[in-house]
Amino acid sequence: MTDVRGPEAGPLAAVSRQRPPAQVPGRRSRVVSLDPRGAEPPASRQGEATRLHQAFLGRVIDYLRVDAGVRQFVDWGCPVPGTAERVHAGDPGATVVHLVPHGAAGMLPTAGAAVLSGDGSGPDGLLRRLGASGLVDFDEPVAVLMTRPFTADDPPGGVAGLHALMRGGGYLALASPAPRAVVERAFGPFRPVEPGVADLRWWPYPDEDVSDRGTGTLAGLGRAPGSGRGDRRWR
Repeated sequence: MTDVRGPEAGPLAAVSRQRPPAQVPGRRSRVVSLDPRGAEPPASRQGEATRLHQAFLGRVIDYLRVDAGVRQFVDWGCPVPGTAERVHAGDPGATVVHLVPHGAAGMLPTAGAAVLSGDGSGPDGLLRRLGASGLVDFDEPVAVLMTRPFTADDPPGGVAGLHALMRGGGYLALASPAPRAVVERAFGPFRPVEPGVADLRWWPYPDEDVSDRGTGTLAGLGRAPGSGRGDRRWR
């Protein structure tokens, strides 16, 4: 994978500050220990999965906010709560929009965040509604967190349309237990940010640099270089 963050975005400083032996994307180091845990009782596994997913989203949000300067976030059906709170903890003035696909559980209102629900017309219809809503400015960078895990035979829809909307550039986060090649293809026209996809538990550490038990869910971040005024950050 090629590191496409650009010179101004810099390394994942916000991410690396959270873990002392900081391995940043684009650099290789010795194997990192993430304190492997023993076997967990079944009753605690769901809570642990939620915690790990929230931690992944937190690392993504902190990088995008601090290193890439993104101030607009779209939570597209993320399966865990806390996205808006994490964004606003670091930037109270940032825009957060919750997109709720048709048939998915509705979002509880979050202070400072808008909610836009699907109408049954599919992801392309939801994208059209988002584009026409005025809730985000696609001439500036937008980050879309689409991390509800998908299967190999049901990849996320609307990715190409989302890329086309991002005139000012932006990012897309995905997560899936599907095979690596399937997850990489799901990013479509988005260009992978180093290290590409890795286990959700330790991204952005490359899989080969971590000595630990993974979750089996791969996650990553793709970038859409912008052509509008927001693209100036990445030149």
